[in-house]
Amino acid sequence: MSTKNPYKIIKAILFLLLLTTTSNFSFAHDGRPIYIELKEVTESRYVLRWKIPPIMQPGTEPEIHLKGEFCQIQPEITGPAGPNVKSYLCRNPHPNNFTRPYNPLTIKITYPIANPALSSLIHFEKSDGDTINLFNGPKVLEINLPSRLTIWDCVKQYIEAGFLHILEGYDHLLFVLCLVFIARNFRSTLIAISGFTLGHSLTLGLASLNLFTIRVDVVEVLIPLSIMLLAAEIVYAHNGQSKTSLTRRYPAIVASGFGLLHGFGFASALAELGLPHSSKITALFSFNIGVELGQILFVLVLIFLSSTVQWIFSNRKISILYQHFLTQSKYAIYPVGVVSGYWAIERTVGLIS
Repeated sequence: MSTKNPYKIIKAILFLLLLTTTSNFSFAHDGRPIYIELKEVTESRYVLRWKIPPIMQPGTEPEIHLKGEFCQIQPEITGPAGPNVKSYLCRNPHPNNFTRPYNPLTIKITYPIANPALSSLIHFEKSDGDTINLFNGPKVLEINLPSRLTIWDCVKQYIEAGFLHILEGYDHLLFVLCLVFIARNFRSTLIAISGFTLGHSLTLGLASLNLFTIRVDVVEVLIPLSIMLLAAEIVYAHNGQSKTSLTRRYPAIVASGFGLLHGFGFASALAELGLPHSSKITALFSFNIGVELGQILFVLVLIFLSSTVQWIFSNRKISILYQHFLTQSKYAIYPVGVVSGYWAIERTVGLIS
């Protein structure tokens, strides 16, 4: 068996990666940050809400505060709303002084023990309908809220959001992984990935602009089923079956069709972030670019690892063991099918309940 075929090497690498990370795949999107929402009800009143990822243990949850030179919490309003909701009154003592410099509001995150390396996402909705989204790393615990974001700031924010979403969305990455398995060469991989990109870009745009939508919980069930279908096709192909199936003959068509489905999944993530009122198209396009960059990085990492492994095992003395390992790489797809099946069952139960 020749070891010069990079796709066999990729499959061997994936065999190791899947065996060591399958337990993490049960949390398809649990790399979520702390979600903080600040709504400007009027020019002086603000409502602060936040959501903590379920991975945090009781007693370690952070406290979120809105800080400003003239901001005061309103306990009579905050109390009944719950522990993760606060209302603030931020009066301007000089309402007629238009030359007074803008004094930014600040979101402060305070941990009772230590920060467990969680990022934060701030969604600032202004009274005029505009929105500002700020993404911050774990070390940033005080965030100044700007009065407006420039176009370039908007582009950077949403590219980062799309990039992080695809890398934290293991279900989407597993689908791309299956496309690599099905593709027989680099050209087929490029065509299949391009078809997937075309499909999800179309529905991402339609859903984000509210031109065509599907229930998010239904989409979340269908996505792992699409992975299971590709996994079954790969197993059949290894057993000498399904060589004439549509998936094997026209992977780009199948990738495009399922890409339409995954696009609705991307749109649900973008809906949580929100689109700025004045730059919807720019933010949408930037988010999609971020998704593509993350997807390209994932494929390039696979190619790099395959080249590295090929170089390491180029020694003929160990080539026999390596070739035997390659023959066992076909079993790498079984963990994919098991994990996607688990997601499908879990999300179906959630959908029914």
